[in-house]
Amino acid sequence: MNQKRYLQELAYYLRSLPSDVQKQIIDHYRDQFDGERSEEDTILLLGRPKANAEKELAIYADQIEPDREEVDVVNRDQRTTSARQDQDQPINYLLLIILIIVNLMFVLGPAIGIFFAGIGIWISSIVLMATPLIAFWYDGALIFPEFYPILAAVGLGILLFVAMHYLSKLASRLTRAYFDAMNRMVRGR
Repeated sequence: MNQKRYLQELAYYLRSLPSDVQKQIIDHYRDQFDGERSEEDTILLLGRPKANAEKELAIYADQIEPDREEVDVVNRDQRTTSARQDQDQPINYLLLIILIIVNLMFVLGPAIGIFFAGIGIWISSIVLMATPLIAFWYDGALIFPEFYPILAAVGLGILLFVAMHYLSKLASRLTRAYFDAMNRMVRGR
């Protein structure tokens, strides 16, 4: 960081103060760079621009311009208005009907199949993790040769469970993206 960058950052953090106060503070810090020390040493001595700006804002708290808060309120109102305008965009009903038919014919069947296959794998992973409990329930104590296949089944259950966790998150994200794309198509964006 050099003097110019330091003073720019300081000015950015002091932007809520009146311009004459900002100029006075910036001039004070600019004078600090006129000493015998190098720019790097002066910056290290002064500290971070944000910390100095916070200190100066605390000192000049009574002079902070309230207009900034009003500008933020106006910006927030404009964002909500634009969000409402997005919802109020006209819908292309012909494209909507075509998408519904195509989705019913080609997407719904495989989606239901994938969903129930995922449910089956979730249930299988839970059953595989519960294998020791099932073995204890029926046989009581395990004899040594039966222990290894049960341990392998538990390990496979844990791997399936973790894999299904990540695949479910991916499927959720892809489904949301698919419906967002359909929404954009129908609304003409």
